[in-house]
Amino acid sequence: MKLNKRLKVLAIGMLFVLTLSNIVGCSSNNGESGYGDIDSTKTLKLVEENEKTLVIDVRGTDAYAEGHLANAINIPFDEFEDKVADLEGYKDQTIILICNTGNKSGKAAKMLVEKGFTNVYNAEDGMDEFDYKTVKYNNITGSEFEKLVEENKDAVILDVRDTKDYDKGHVENSINIPIDEVESRINELKDYQDKEILIYCSVGRRSAQAAEILENSGYKDVSNSVDGVKEYEFKLVK
Repeated sequence: MKLNKRLKVLAIGMLFVLTLSNIVGCSSNNGESGYGDIDSTKTLKLVEENEKTLVIDVRGTDAYAEGHLANAINIPFDEFEDKVADLEGYKDQTIILICNTGNKSGKAAKMLVEKGFTNVYNAEDGMDEFDYKTVKYNNITGSEFEKLVEENKDAVILDVRDTKDYDKGHVENSINIPIDEVESRINELKDYQDKEILIYCSVGRRSAQAAEILENSGYKDVSNSVDGVKEYEFKLVK
């Protein structure tokens, strides 16, 4: 009887140790690396909160161009370390890194944490491992948007906010077509089908919708600013 009792105590003790080790094992990545690994469900949930989340696709430019998450900007892994400084303004924002398998994105996530970024996630379910809905238009940050406006004077700038917001202040030389009217007024843009089109709004959500509409209508050179006028200090005129 005493032997059986000792065996039971020993078995319970071993079970406790195994359980504790599993708990530590599951959470060790956050403790050691400083970033969180997330599955496709969590990735999609955070991506939906696009005004709070910056998604960075670290695959090569060709793979990105073939299809990427709707809100993802592209910084190829080979260039990532040199461009971390460009992300300084997003230091306290939620950031998701994604690649094909979760490997390079995990390494990029570690780089960000080492530079003081505080809310970083690695999408373990990469583009090759989950059937994400993808788009082909380009996503850029607010600073990249302004750089393109400055460099390409022939670019068409499209503001898809409500007219009342446009009238309060807009990017110089921009055209205003509110998002609810983009599909019905798309013919107004037909003369610009072969030009670069840069789209912005308040938080990046409506401009992404407009970019997808243009993409589906055959426009090839479309860039969406993931930063809207409420998130980035664009130079606005009245």
